[in-house]
Amino acid sequence: MRGNTDSQKFTPVIIVRAGLFIAMSLVLKVIFEIYIPLAGIPALRINFASIPLMLSGMILGPAAGFISGATADLINFMVKPGGPFFPGFTLVSALSGFIPGFIYKYVRKNINYNLLNTAFISLLSAGFVMVFIHNGLLKFDGTIMYDGKPLSFIYIAGFFILVAIYLILPAKITSADKDLSMSRIVFTVSATQLITSILLNTYFLSVLYGKGFMIFLPARILTNFFMIPMYSIVIAAILNAVKGRFKL
Repeated sequence: MRGNTDSQKFTPVIIVRAGLFIAMSLVLKVIFEIYIPLAGIPALRINFASIPLMLSGMILGPAAGFISGATADLINFMVKPGGPFFPGFTLVSALSGFIPGFIYKYVRKNINYNLLNTAFISLLSAGFVMVFIHNGLLKFDGTIMYDGKPLSFIYIAGFFILVAIYLILPAKITSADKDLSMSRIVFTVSATQLITSILLNTYFLSVLYGKGFMIFLPARILTNFFMIPMYSIVIAAILNAVKGRFKL
């Protein structure tokens, strides 16, 4: 059975499928979430709960994705609150479903997504370095210094290797179905994470805890260097597994 994604009518089938995505998100967040403190605050959360929400938008449409994300956050707060309730985080969760749905419904398939991904990772990499320089953690004094100590060549090489993999992998993994092309999926995940995780979540954390935006930003950018490719690979695998049952 193919999903009715062309219409934004909430049929019983769409409601049931949205419920399944919400349930999967809750399970992933409750069981597999890791908290990493920043400035003494559990501000960095690593989990895979966003994957079902992104899939809900891609498969069911942006409206269903928005409602799925908001509902998942509200239920999760009631089941396992990770701090005070803040409506900004509910909005972020809702956008995690809405943005992928919007891209898949309204953005053209024949755009050069490899070029967009190259621009994104270049800006993200430059932003990451500039944030560390701004915070005084990274300096150039004949050599690259991190927190007053010479930075090992291993970390520098690893950073450039990671960026190279980020740029090359989507271009090498191709698909006859443009909806399932790795470059389009990477762009969708990147755009979603940039708006939700890197920008909005960081801003809302600074507002909620009264800390500077730049205190939280470096770790959140670094985390997304790893999470965006991981999210993209998992989402691509799932979409390829169910491609005969749903129309994106």
